[in-house]
Amino acid sequence: MYCRYCGEKNPEEAVFCKNCGKRLKEEVKKPEVIEKPKTDQNNYQQSSTTTSSTTNNNSDWISCCLCLIAIFIIFAIIGSF
Repeated sequence: MYCRYCGEKNPEEAVFCKNCGKRLKEEVKKPEVIEKPKTDQNNYQQSSTTTSSTTNNNSDWISCCLCLIAIFIIFAIIGSF
């Protein structure tokens, strides 16, 4: 077998060229199998994710409002002196 890059003669069972070191034979790529999830499980995951993100957004909004109210009260107390 001859190297297609440098033309060096190599043994038939060789994987790499003995002169330039490049791969002599192409790797055989196996097709990748991708399985689709069941539609029932997928819908359940989407609905549970939406519910939890909405709950987090509501608690973040409430926390922000409480912090602003606390800051306003602190400034009102300091301003009264």
